Amino acid sequence: MKEQKKEHTWIISLISAITIFLILAVFAKSQAAGLLKPKNGDQSLISIKSHNVSVVIDNGFARTEVDQVFINTGDRDLEAVYSFPLPKKASLSELTLWIDGKEIVGEVLEKQKAKQVYEDPKSKGKETALAEKNGYKTFDISVYPVKAANETRIRLVYYQPLTIDLNVGRYVYPLKEGGVDEERISFWSVDSEIKESFTFDLILKSTQPVKDMRMPGYTQALIEKLPSTTGEEGGNDHIYHARLDYSKGGNLSEDIIFYYRLDDTVPARVEVVSYKEAGAKDGSFMMTITPGASLGRISEGVDWVFILDKSGSMSGGKIQALAGGVSRVIGKMTPADRFKVVTFNDIANDITGGFINATPENINKTLAMITNIHAEKSTALHAGLKLGLKKIDSERTSAIFLVTDGVANIGPEHHSDFLKLLEANDIRIFTFVMGNSANRPLLETLAKKSGGFTMDISSQDDIYGKILQAKSKVIREAMHGVTVKFSGGGVSKLTPASPGSLYHGQQLVMFGKYNKPGPVSISMQAKISGAEQEWTCDTTLPAEDLDNPEIERLWALSAIDEVMDEIEINGESDNLRDQVAKLGKKYSLVTDYTSMVVLDEQEMEGLGIQRSNADRVNKERKAQQQRKNSPQKSYRVDNTKSGGMFKGASSPGVGSGPVGPWFLVVLLGCCWLVRRKC
Repeated sequence: MKEQKKEHTWIISLISAITIFLILAVFAKSQAAGLLKPKNGDQSLISIKSHNVSVVIDNGFARTEVDQVFINTGDRDLEAVYSFPLPKKASLSELTLWIDGKEIVGEVLEKQKAKQVYEDPKSKGKETALAEKNGYKTFDISVYPVKAANETRIRLVYYQPLTIDLNVGRYVYPLKEGGVDEERISFWSVDSEIKESFTFDLILKSTQPVKDMRMPGYTQALIEKLPSTTGEEGGNDHIYHARLDYSKGGNLSEDIIFYYRLDDTVPARVEVVSYKEAGAKDGSFMMTITPGASLGRISEGVDWVFILDKSGSMSGGKIQALAGGVSRVIGKMTPADRFKVVTFNDIANDITGGFINATPENINKTLAMITNIHAEKSTALHAGLKLGLKKIDSERTSAIFLVTDGVANIGPEHHSDFLKLLEANDIRIFTFVMGNSANRPLLETLAKKSGGFTMDISSQDDIYGKILQAKSKVIREAMHGVTVKFSGGGVSKLTPASPGSLYHGQQLVMFGKYNKPGPVSISMQAKISGAEQEWTCDTTLPAEDLDNPEIERLWALSAIDEVMDEIEINGESDNLRDQVAKLGKKYSLVTDYTSMVVLDEQEMEGLGIQRSNADRVNKERKAQQQRKNSPQKSYRVDNTKSGGMFKGASSPGVGSGPVGPWFLVVLLGCCWLVRRKC
């Protein structure tokens, strides 16, 4: 019992010490969402008059709507270019522009064509708008004209699946850019000020009771539980409301995060949300599995590897905080531990000369070297990771501590180059995706291909909750090699095709198509400490279900992500590019190869642009209104007489208490126990 307590204390001390660095790192210079204005050029009199955000979290996904008004106080017409960080796994599916007082919904075309279509009416002074995706970094919205001494209104809508981790849900409205796009920073300044109204309004609908809610950093937020639409207490209709209201303006400089924690009694479960029109060939579904599998504790000796970014982007106090945090970590080691420290900027350097024992002499010597680290030059991420993974002992459990924003700008940059490093190392890599505009595709690929996981962290995050999540995962077994199979239903096009690993508290979200409505059996297999296990349940896929048409877009987005992963690893090809463009156009999504453009309806008709997205938006809005006026519906499919897939097990929570009172820190790396693969 003493050894167990000692292990708990050591891990908490480790993670807490690392956060000393992270607390200061969050305040590094970065850009915000807002209007892009060229440096050393025309500092126009265009600005954001109002910015009103409406969010609905329901049925496992979130709908975010941004209604924004630009104002031009100058004496000539101007173009507004609004940029905001790319939300995680989000489908920008609606761009609306008001032309002559009439709402016009945009349509998706291939990227180059959409740009050409936008430029033509712009050159003629006609009203138009364009939404584009800037890689993994931002969505950019161009609007012309914002007329002199006048206003222009637009609306954006995007959808994204949300997951629960250790019974804690987390929604992020991203506003703070990561400052990783050096070319953009050198050319543009960002005007993030809102002149008048700035509101953020969120509705959470849950079939499970919610124990706590938080909006870190916003003490003025209104958070309340709303009356049930059924008028019955104790039912499955739990509705919550959160609101920020700045009537005198604000600034788009900090992320807005909403946490909600489900009650500890919430069961492990399988939920399936489907959409199918009567007579349609295919239906779509989203399946969320919240495991209740027993994952035992891990207690082994550890080799610690610290891979520390000391490039120029780490300046501004971050490098000093990094040195202090790592020093605290090393100082907590026992003589039985070993550690290695690698630093990198434009080159990598093993400052400990390989693994050394954590003796007082070695610790003091290493601390002196870390204290003298200076931030400068470029980021050779590949070289740093390669040297850090050198001579990993396959017979020992290893811990990887990677500190980087994942934006490699010197040396190998392609995903395949990084994946080759994993071939010679039988390890798992766990990454924190720091802030917005980080190279999430690369960091997620490294984690997924090695069987690890990623965590997204914002400057507004609750470090206490993150510490609890980290602790719970590093000291427990994981479910490796997860596979999901369907019997019946004509199920196909599952995405992700290979789920990978699930760690304590994590959910699995999958999308798919089906063409044979009726009974279906679902089975999930995984290895826990090398032993194969299986869980099963039965459900029915409906012949008609019109409640959630957004599922079609979410399936398409997940399918696009799979293709983009292949492009990042194996390179672009005509076939892969065409797959993304085809899905983007069919389901009206802004992707790397498609954009959304708005024109006067007569202009669109003249160009032969089909109004498929306008029809889809109309269908989605009708369904959303219907859901708003109806009781909350449970989509759980495993609560059968036999006890369900996990036989009535509780969903793994984090114990009693609030989501967390500390709302100051982001994590900028990863520090996780890495077990040998099963």
